[in-house]
Amino acid sequence: MFGKERSPFAKVVTAALEETRQRGDRRLGTEHLLLGLLHDPDSPTARALGVRVADARAALDALDQAALKAIGIDVGVPPKSRPRKHPAVPGTALTTSARAAINQAVKATTLRTRDTAPNHLLLVLLAQSRPDPVAELLDELRIDRPAIRARLT
Repeated sequence: MFGKERSPFAKVVTAALEETRQRGDRRLGTEHLLLGLLHDPDSPTARALGVRVADARAALDALDQAALKAIGIDVGVPPKSRPRKHPAVPGTALTTSARAAINQAVKATTLRTRDTAPNHLLLVLLAQSRPDPVAELLDELRIDRPAIRARLT
């Protein structure tokens, strides 16, 4: 799809799939795409966001715990242990929102501008609103969406 050398966009999606697997989630969602964008701290998208991937993971864990607590399940502080081994997530296991975000980012680029696809993906993710998981994650991270958009454009 992107030629022999993996494009920055393909690297982001691959990282998002790995984040999905590590969390034990069965489908890749928009929140995983945001984590995928943060994998390379030197990328323009990660620098524009100014958030470390570890901080985004912690914020996502906090959101998960809050959601469970809202329905009466208090998991407390998860133990620090060896990472569990989860099966790989198929590349086709996307939420509707994640699929739409990827499609929008791909449509906004051309073969000549394919290196900017991660920027387009971030712009799509910044446009999401609650109850989309990435919107909740961006809010939890206190991301100033207009400022990020300005840095990217």
